[in-house]
Amino acid sequence: MLMQMLCSVAPRRYRVYRMLSRLAPNRYEIYRVEGGQIFLNLRESSAMVQRAMRSYEPAKHALIRKHLRPGMTFIDVGANKGDFSLLAARLTGNSGKVISIEPEPENHSMLQRSIALNAYPNIKVLQLALSDGDGTATLQIGSTSGAHTLSPEFNGTRTVEVPTRTLDGMVMEQQLGSVDMIKIDVQGLELAVLRGAAETLRANPRIILLLDLPKQSEKRRAIGEYLAQFSFTYFPESDEHAPTHDLPGHAFEVAAMRLQS
Repeated sequence: MLMQMLCSVAPRRYRVYRMLSRLAPNRYEIYRVEGGQIFLNLRESSAMVQRAMRSYEPAKHALIRKHLRPGMTFIDVGANKGDFSLLAARLTGNSGKVISIEPEPENHSMLQRSIALNAYPNIKVLQLALSDGDGTATLQIGSTSGAHTLSPEFNGTRTVEVPTRTLDGMVMEQQLGSVDMIKIDVQGLELAVLRGAAETLRANPRIILLLDLPKQSEKRRAIGEYLAQFSFTYFPESDEHAPTHDLPGHAFEVAAMRLQS
């Protein structure tokens, strides 16, 4: 209860996030976010404190609130603890669909508990990873829940074997029909996810992508070259007032959509 109170009144500053993370008990507790109630362990990282304080990636949250409507379909690739999935479930309502992709066992379990806590009937969590092919892969477990990755360039604290699917195949298996918005945050494997989503990107002209881009410039260039065929307009940091026709090389968060004439 104390941490919940502190998160509701403390100033939104990075040094405050770090301090609260150090002070927090090392256990999961219930916090209120835009999508409802969520299980978080604030000791894990300052990013978890930001979630509890509703200050995590605010521009992305704002764009989702603006564009996601009842009856729409949202796919959360790399759902982590599920704050974006929960928000999407609230916005799309009982007539909408939310597919949360989360391969790591603890994240998957806590997300399921948060869904049950809110009694959302429109979220389905799939314990698998999306890539450019079906099979299995080695998930590197990072020091925080947002650092897990399939990237062979990263050596985790341990590994877990997980099934992989393409997004196109998953969309067909889940009989989703149209897809309105996809959030992708997979720690450097974004290009593989996008390669497995080609048919979905072609079949949904109004689709919106929310991408967390890798730090490596060569990976960013490869993503930009691949997405060029789909005629997206990009919005660095999810700012719709700053469109660009080329994938920006400086932004970590990017929204992509096709502007309607």
